[in-house]
Amino acid sequence: MKFVILAHLAALHLHSMPLVLNKNIAPDGYLGVWHATEKADDLISRLTLDPDDLRLLATIRNPNRKLQWLGCRMVLSGLLQTPEVGIRYTEYGKPLLVSGNGHISFSHSGHLAAAIWSPVSRAGIDLEQVREKINRVADRFLTPRELTLASGPDRIEVLTLFWAVKETLYKINGKPDLDIQQDLSIESFDYLCATQGELSARIRGSGEPVSVPVSYERMNGFILAWATVPENF
Repeated sequence: MKFVILAHLAALHLHSMPLVLNKNIAPDGYLGVWHATEKADDLISRLTLDPDDLRLLATIRNPNRKLQWLGCRMVLSGLLQTPEVGIRYTEYGKPLLVSGNGHISFSHSGHLAAAIWSPVSRAGIDLEQVREKINRVADRFLTPRELTLASGPDRIEVLTLFWAVKETLYKINGKPDLDIQQDLSIESFDYLCATQGELSARIRGSGEPVSVPVSYERMNGFILAWATVPENF
């Protein structure tokens, strides 16, 4: 019941924030994408950051990077309906809520920041700006078969989507021992220039490969991808 009430309040609060996207994701989770319009000091005043978070924030010198960092926490504040968003990181850089109430993931690109929260499922999210330069590094994270899947007039967008999908799964896994090219793979896929959709990707670890459905959305020059998996994944 606590999570149901929390999710309902979060839905109400999201509409008062400068979000360009907010979604309910099953089961009972939410994601949001924030557009940076405020100054850093304004965002800091609207959050209750604990001493560890404040020390980390003080190390961020780049103004845009600072806004992205704060933007992720502003979205999370809306998702959780509280200004208190204490975050800790695992040794591999995966963010965790100090409260322990559910699972989170962050991403940012350009002037946008994104967060996802689920009370019962492990979650991952990735936000990428569509840029030509991805074409120069595609063979570092995609297999020859996947590069073939990305051929066509929408190649740059599809390459960006494939990168976002693999990053999403990498974040869900939360460990650095995955080879993003070989251990994370895109299964059959038909883009069709859709604004939003879903594809299936596969994680190869120490056990049998596991298929994971990954959702995506195109957003005015950006690609957003996200997924949730059971806690025992």
